[in-house]
Amino acid sequence: MKVLLLQLPIPPFGPEPVRGNVPLAGAYLKLYAQRVERIAAEIELFPPALADALGDAALVREITDRRPDVLGFACYLWNVERSLFLAEQVKRLLPNIRVVLGGPEITPNNAWVLRHPAVDYAVIGEGEQTFAELLRYLGETIGKRADDPVIAGLWSRRRQEIPPPRRQLDHLNDVGRVYLEGILRPETFDSLFLESTRGCIFKCGFCFYPKSFDRLTYMDAELVAANLAIARESGISEVFLLDPTLNQRRDFTEFLRLLAAGNSSRTFTYSAELRAEGIRAEHARLMAEAGFVEVELGLQSVDRTAQALMHRTVNLPAFERGVRAMMDAGIRTRVDLIIGLPGDTADSVRRGLDYLAHSHLYSEIQVFRLAVLPGTDFRRRYRELGLEFQPHPPYHVLRTPTLSSEEIADLMREAESLFGTEFDPLPNLPAPVSGNSAAIGDLSKEGTQWAIDLDSDPPLLPPDTVGVAHVLRFSSRDFSRHGAAMRRWVAHLLDHNPHGTLWIVFDVAEGGNLPREGDLESLLEACYRRPLSYLDWYFSLQPKPRKMGAKRLIIHAPPSYGKRAERLRRRLPWVEFVSPDLSPAR
Repeated sequence: MKVLLLQLPIPPFGPEPVRGNVPLAGAYLKLYAQRVERIAAEIELFPPALADALGDAALVREITDRRPDVLGFACYLWNVERSLFLAEQVKRLLPNIRVVLGGPEITPNNAWVLRHPAVDYAVIGEGEQTFAELLRYLGETIGKRADDPVIAGLWSRRRQEIPPPRRQLDHLNDVGRVYLEGILRPETFDSLFLESTRGCIFKCGFCFYPKSFDRLTYMDAELVAANLAIARESGISEVFLLDPTLNQRRDFTEFLRLLAAGNSSRTFTYSAELRAEGIRAEHARLMAEAGFVEVELGLQSVDRTAQALMHRTVNLPAFERGVRAMMDAGIRTRVDLIIGLPGDTADSVRRGLDYLAHSHLYSEIQVFRLAVLPGTDFRRRYRELGLEFQPHPPYHVLRTPTLSSEEIADLMREAESLFGTEFDPLPNLPAPVSGNSAAIGDLSKEGTQWAIDLDSDPPLLPPDTVGVAHVLRFSSRDFSRHGAAMRRWVAHLLDHNPHGTLWIVFDVAEGGNLPREGDLESLLEACYRRPLSYLDWYFSLQPKPRKMGAKRLIIHAPPSYGKRAERLRRRLPWVEFVSPDLSPAR
């Protein structure tokens, strides 16, 4: 039995590298099934370099070429809809394949995922034991008629019942050897992801973690040390500690000494998420000695009502002492605030923004719009709390009883202005390619480009030459003659690759004409006549017109076209103008 496990990345905003998509969950499943439960199955992790770079059509080709019996997807809010699309396309070509979903998006109260016709099985909660039992059953019954068994934590299409809960693993030692066994190679990612603790003692209403694990489980110190030895020997630059709150451990001080001993030559750095309130000067000193260079801290809100509703109180004097201790030790602090929490008002959010701005208790600020995630307390209580949110990922809050949609958008703009930053900046337009071509280039850096000379009436290019970030460049001396052809190219590309990032660029040469308004409007309509992608939903609430979704329309023209382009942009504010000698018009 052949099993293929795939984890899709956070889609890039444009032609830029994808980073951080380490298929750790899949590696855990493979290790536990094969090495612990001795399941006789050939289990392959889909190559991360391909998962990070390829468009939808190319992924379907790569998956079907491997002809797996079981296809598993690790589902997060940024990839679940794309995973379902790929599952549907693969099933059309391989109708006997079994599709299994797992991950944070798989919860009983996220029924739209379970209802998708391409889903055969879904793992709810911790997955290693459940997935191994499913593989054993499938291996024993392949090619036979058999009723699906009742397996703790496993939903099946044929049974259509929420399964009994799965008891957590007693420890993390059975899954903590993925690097030692060579299932993952840290040098591939220039980082090692280390989960030394699973579970969280805090019960924050916006977080999935408290609902997915009911107790803390740990990796033995000896195994932690062995993983750190792998990090040293591989020459990577970072160990990322995945523990949801690093300093919730009762042995936190001793654990810091273990981390320091594992990095005595300071060959790599550590990063983690923790609660500032529990950090003392001694902790900060040990963290610096171990090699911590950056930590993420969740302040979220300074308002007492909002803190009570999210079950997360903040002792501000203790928060300040902890942050200052780490900053004095030379550790960068990235502080998070959430806009849209129940109980927060425009005034209370501004108090939080002003508090951070005037106290300088941060090295970097991150301001997020609340996401009402499946499996969280906020999702369970959304009616009681009066939360209105997007029906699809990222599930961003639209309004609350105390915050209108306009106030939330205004507060995001105010935060950018106050901290002198731009949240979610878009990458630059890559250099053009020449001729009619499908330019693959370095997929890890700039995605793919199609350079289409419309005047030569070229044939449509294969859709499986498209990367997850794609630039469709049109050139012509007279764009007004090619409205139908441009729509045909866009439809051809998006019919096969609906979940990527698409930038449509009009390369205007000196003396040529600009595209007509009607053609630009029809192209925008062609971009959005399909179900919206994750980035379409993500950018739909952005305050800037140019961040209108996963698709951008860009006129690339000499500076002499500036006045004409400005007149066009006043009528069509979502069209951008870029000159080789000027910055993009914002």
